[in-house]
Amino acid sequence: MIGSLKPDTRVVILGAGPTGLGAGYRLKELGHSNFRIYERDDHAGGLASSFVDPQGFTWDIGGHVQFSHYRYFDDLMEKALANQWLQHERESWVWIENKFVPYPFQNNIRYLAPETRWKCIQGLIQLYKQPFQGRPKNFREWIDATFGAGLADVFMIPYNFKVWAYPGEEMDFNWIGERVAVTDLEKVLYNVLHEKEICPGGRTTRFSSR
Repeated sequence: MIGSLKPDTRVVILGAGPTGLGAGYRLKELGHSNFRIYERDDHAGGLASSFVDPQGFTWDIGGHVQFSHYRYFDDLMEKALANQWLQHERESWVWIENKFVPYPFQNNIRYLAPETRWKCIQGLIQLYKQPFQGRPKNFREWIDATFGAGLADVFMIPYNFKVWAYPGEEMDFNWIGERVAVTDLEKVLYNVLHEKEICPGGRTTRFSSR
C-alpha cells in the first residue's frame, strides 16, 4: 500500500514505536517525504522501549525479543541498533507429568508416560489416515489439523490458552507464520524409537531501544 501512494499524499503516523518508525523509514526509502510521526512520550520506542529506575535497574516496557527470518528486517534493525544487540542462547522446557520436557514439546514426546505418548501419536496417525480438508476456521481448528487431537488436548490447547488467555475458537491463525514449530508423524516416531530429541536451544536476539 505504501508503494502505491502518490508523491503529494500527506501521511500521519501515530506513535514512534517499531511499527511507526518502520513505516516512516519505508516511506523515505520509497521517496516520500510528506509525512509526520507523532509520539506522546519524549522518546521513541513505544512498547519496545526501556527505562532505568532510581536504583539503576533497567526495565522493559514490553517484549524486546526478535525472532526474525527476514533479511530486510534484520538489516534495518542492525542499521538502527547496531551497538545495542544482546545475544542469548535460548533454552526452553515444558513442565509436565512432574518432569521437564524439551521444547518444542510436540517433537519431544518420548519423555511422556507411555499412555500419554500413545495418545499424541494416535492423533498424528489419525491425521495421516484422514488429512484435514479445507481451510481451518480458527486457531483451535488449525491446532487440531496440524498436531492431531492428542497433542492438542495434552499440550497445545492448554498451553496456548495460558499464553493468550483467550479461547482458540475465537482466534485467527494467520499470525502464526514461523512462530509455532509444526511436527510430523515420521519425526515424532523417529525421536521416540531412537530416543532422540530436538534440542531446546536456539539463538535469541534481545535489544533495548534506549
